[in-house]
Amino acid sequence: MSVHQRWMIAIASTGGALEVFDFVIYGFFAQNIGRAFFSPSTGIAPATLSFLVLATGQLARLTGGMLLGRLGDLYGRRLVFAASAMIAGVCTLLIGVIPPYAVLGIAAPLLLILLRVVQGFCLGGELPGAVIYAVETAHARRGLLCGVVFFAVNIALLLASGGNLLLHVLLTPAQVDAYGWRIGFLSGGLFGLASFFLRRNLTETDEYIREFRVRRNEPLRLLFSKHLASTVRGVAAASLVGVSGGLLVAHLPPWLQALHYDSASVARAQLAYVLLISFGILATGFLGDCIPRRYVFRAGTVMWMAFAPLFYLAVDAHIASLTLLFSAAAVVASFVNGTYACAIAEMFPVDVRFSGLAMAINLGLAIPMGLAPLTANLLSVHLHSSIAPALLIVVCAMFAFTASFGMNRDASSQMARTRRGASLSAGSE
Repeated sequence: MSVHQRWMIAIASTGGALEVFDFVIYGFFAQNIGRAFFSPSTGIAPATLSFLVLATGQLARLTGGMLLGRLGDLYGRRLVFAASAMIAGVCTLLIGVIPPYAVLGIAAPLLLILLRVVQGFCLGGELPGAVIYAVETAHARRGLLCGVVFFAVNIALLLASGGNLLLHVLLTPAQVDAYGWRIGFLSGGLFGLASFFLRRNLTETDEYIREFRVRRNEPLRLLFSKHLASTVRGVAAASLVGVSGGLLVAHLPPWLQALHYDSASVARAQLAYVLLISFGILATGFLGDCIPRRYVFRAGTVMWMAFAPLFYLAVDAHIASLTLLFSAAAVVASFVNGTYACAIAEMFPVDVRFSGLAMAINLGLAIPMGLAPLTANLLSVHLHSSIAPALLIVVCAMFAFTASFGMNRDASSQMARTRRGASLSAGSE
C-alpha cells in the first residue's frame, strides 16, 4: 500500500472518531445541558429532557445514513464524506455557543433540537464512510485497515473521557455548569472542521471509479429489491456489537454501583476494556485477512453465547476482579468488533455498498445500543434475576451467528479479481 493510501485511511478514520466523540461528550454533560436549555418549570427533570434530545439525534442517524449512503453510491464517497464532516462540525460548534434558556427562552431548546437532528443526520454517514474507504482503498489488508478505523473510534472514546475528567479536575462544579461543558463541544466542532479540511484532499476510491465507468443505478431500489437479505444479515451482525457496547459502556457502571462495587474499580475496569479492545480489533482484523473473515466473526458469536452468562454470574457473585472480567470481555468482543464491519461491506457490490453498510450499521448499532440499557433493566425487574441482561447478548449472538453463514465465502477471490481489474485498467490507459 502506498503512502498516499495510508494517509487516506488515516483521514477516513476521523469519521468514526468524530461520531463517537460527539455522542460521548453529550452523554457526559447531559445534566449540564439540561439545566442550561430547559426551564425548571416544565415539571420534567432537565436530564430527562436532555436525553430525549440525544435520542432524537440518534434517530436522525437512521435517516441520515440511508440518504447519505444513497448519495455516496450515486455521486461518490469523497463528496458525501467531506460535506458530512463540515456540517456536523458546524453544528457541534454552534451547540457550544447557543445562549441558554435564561437568555433566549423557548428558542434555546428549539435550536438545540434542530442542531442535534442535523448533526445526527450527518453522523449517520460517518462510520460507514470510514469503513467504505478502508474496504475500497485496501485490497490485501481490508480487515486490518477496518481495524484501524475502529481503533480510532476507541481512541476518541479515551480522549472524550480524559477531557471530561480534566474539566472536572480544573473547574468547580459551578464553573462546569456555567461554561465548562461548552468546551467539549467547541473542541468537537473544531475537530470536525479540521477533519473536513483534511478530507478535501481525499481522492475517490479506485473501486468506485472503476464500477461507475460501467453503470450508475438507483442504489436504494437495488438494495431493497436485490440485496434485502444481505441488509438483514448486516443488521443482525451489527446488533451484537450494539447490544454488547450498550451494556458494557452505558448500562454496567450504574448497575455495578448498585451491586456495591466502588466507582474507582468500575473506572479501572472500563479503562482496561477500552485499551484491550482497541488493540484486539487490530489483531482480529488482521486475522480476518489471513483466514476467512466469517470464521473469526462466527467464533466471536459462539464465545459471546458462552461468556455472557458467566460474566454476569461472576459480577453478581463478586468472585473475580472487575478488571479481569472486563479484560476477558474485551478479548471476546474483539473477535466480533474487529471483523463485522468489513464482513458486512463485503456482502454488498460497489454500487450499493455505502447504502447497504450505512443501513446495517445504523439500524444494527444505533437502535440496540440505545435500547440495551433500558431493556436490560426491564428484564432484570421482570425476571428477578441479576444475570438477565446476558440474555440480550445471547439472543443477539444467535442472530449474528446465523447471519455469518450469509457472509461472503469468496471475498479473497473478489479481491483478486479487483486487483486484476485494476491492472488491466492501468494497462489500457
